[in-house]
Amino acid sequence: MPEVQGNIELEHLHRYLQACELVPGQVVLDIASGEGYGSAILAGKAAKVSGVDISEEAVTHAKHRYVRNNLEFLVGSCTSIPLPDASVDVVVSFETIEHHDQHEKMIQEIKRVLKPAGLLLISSPDKYTYSDEPGFNNSYHVKELYQHEFKQLINTHFANAVYYGQRIVYGSAIFSESRQAEAITYSKEEGVIKHTPGLAKPTFWIALASNGALPDLTVGLFEQPIEDSEMHRWKDNELATATDLLRQKDEHLATAADLLRQKDEHLATAAELIRERDELLALVNAKLARSIQLPWKLPWKK
Repeated sequence: MPEVQGNIELEHLHRYLQACELVPGQVVLDIASGEGYGSAILAGKAAKVSGVDISEEAVTHAKHRYVRNNLEFLVGSCTSIPLPDASVDVVVSFETIEHHDQHEKMIQEIKRVLKPAGLLLISSPDKYTYSDEPGFNNSYHVKELYQHEFKQLINTHFANAVYYGQRIVYGSAIFSESRQAEAITYSKEEGVIKHTPGLAKPTFWIALASNGALPDLTVGLFEQPIEDSEMHRWKDNELATATDLLRQKDEHLATAADLLRQKDEHLATAAELIRERDELLALVNAKLARSIQLPWKLPWKK
């Protein structure tokens, strides 16, 4: 949903902005188009865009929210695309392949609707950096691929492919892994500085593949102010939580201090009562002592 902000907005929007470089004047398929915002972005550049999604509800929503003469939304799946053979110049597939396990059928169906020299731009989370390393489990993912599995799948079906790594870096970075070594990532591990062509440890891989020549596709950053980042918001939330806990602690301490004050007052009252009791006992003892004096006279005294 375009209203959802944070890391997920950066990752998704950046991919579509990069895809826009490939689509001017082209016929485009956005497979698993979801809510429809990405197809609408592509339609701002392309000759025609077909957004296909398995959810009838999502397609109905997209048809009403994004209305353009060159944009349509259709119900279909990645293994049964409702388009003719060789009818598409560019296929865009983001957040799709990990949500099912019919990967071979999906690629075959994409090749069916692609023109012979058409382009595929497809993303896939790297199972190691996305799930294994952080110990994370996305319950919506059916089958994630490791880097070598994703590359093997694409390379088996396309003569040419170039791979881009993406991850959040207080913004979103998409760097080519190999093409002309546009960028280098430096990192310091255990006192040793290492460098990696492209982006080190990407969370997602993006493949640009074709049986024809590959166009140049720029790489770079989709920058976000750090105060808008999820980490910064998390820090603000943690600070607010800590502040609230301190306030509660101060309230509890104030309550305890009031209870201690009341206890001291009760002790002082009890001490005063004990003192008064002792005074009364002393008075009673004195009266008793006077009352037991002998009242008679000795018989030999007159």
